[in-house]
Amino acid sequence: MRPFFSLLLLAPLAAGLVRPTVGNAQTIPSPFTYVERSQELGLFTGYLDAHTGRFGFGPSGGLLSGARYAVRLSGPLALEGVLGFASGTRDIINPGRVEGDQIVGEGSVLLTTIDARIRFSVIGNRAWNRLSPFLVFGGGIAFDAAGTPEAEADLEPADVFDFGTGFYGTVGVGSRWFMTETLGLRFDGVFSLWSIDTPPGFSTPPRAFENVEESQWLSGLSFSISLLYRW
Repeated sequence: MRPFFSLLLLAPLAAGLVRPTVGNAQTIPSPFTYVERSQELGLFTGYLDAHTGRFGFGPSGGLLSGARYAVRLSGPLALEGVLGFASGTRDIINPGRVEGDQIVGEGSVLLTTIDARIRFSVIGNRAWNRLSPFLVFGGGIAFDAAGTPEAEADLEPADVFDFGTGFYGTVGVGSRWFMTETLGLRFDGVFSLWSIDTPPGFSTPPRAFENVEESQWLSGLSFSISLLYRW
């Protein structure tokens, strides 16, 4: 019976030695989490700084606002649709006046853009500490939805600038920050391009301008923040 009683006495000690070993096993939480929800709708605001072109009659940018919708395609890719408005001004240029005295007024601009973009998540369909950085690029159309400025009434028809409707291209970087499962913030820095036509009056023989191009490519740089609703 002595071996039996010896085992009984050693059993509590053995249990005490085993339990701390099991208790010390811990799971280290990962900073990465999977992004489960595939659709999001957002409103954004920001600022657009734009080049006005050789003669200065292009839009100079302004306060930016709009809406965006996105749906995840597969893996790190998502498709976005963006409607944006840049409210600003542009100079009214009279090419018939002497250089340095060609600005005859200022007109309002509502630069309206409609485009589709591909968003590529840098770390895949995941977030790191609730952050999801991305690259984005796309294209669409741009036009000026503001009316005709009064200052253009005194210009010759061939000297009047018309923004028209043209191609609008974008490339940018940013990140989403998921505050909760359904709400998030998004930060964007976007470089954009659009084309404008030069009024034919700028290239007539009496004018002193040389090598006038029929159209110009202008660029803009915008920064914006969006409030996102996700589902």
